[in-house]
Amino acid sequence: MSYQATLNKYLQVIVGKKLENLYLVCDMMMFSFEDYAFHALGLTRIIKDNDILVTTLDYQNWDKKKDENNDEAYFVNKYRDKIEGGTVISVSVSPLYDVEIIMDNGIKIELFVKNGYHHFDDENEQWVFFREGDHSHPFISVWSKSVDIATTW
Repeated sequence: MSYQATLNKYLQVIVGKKLENLYLVCDMMMFSFEDYAFHALGLTRIIKDNDILVTTLDYQNWDKKKDENNDEAYFVNKYRDKIEGGTVISVSVSPLYDVEIIMDNGIKIELFVKNGYHHFDDENEQWVFFREGDHSHPFISVWSKSVDIATTW
């Protein structure tokens, strides 16, 4: 069963919302669109003018001394003023549950499902979407090959 249409419907609530904050926890990017949040645990890219500004894979490039000394944090801090503050003009979900968010400041955010099934491990969570502090909107978890939509949480 495909959840593409359902996910597209639920994610439309961020159209017209401003990206207020971008937070990092290790290689996870957390986006706050006013009262809605995306936590991107899969491969995530932030693009402007057909140039990749930062990806979650940039976390892997670091000084081997301090966890916070990595390219992901460096580039987010370098480009934060270009990334934050834009308003979402479109959001779409692909048949593989990848997400594309386009903002009016020329920023495009791409969240990719980065894993298939694993031989030695369980599925990996790729991204979650929820309304902060309000349980009236579903809590959505997208995994490598499945989707969980919790309507009461």
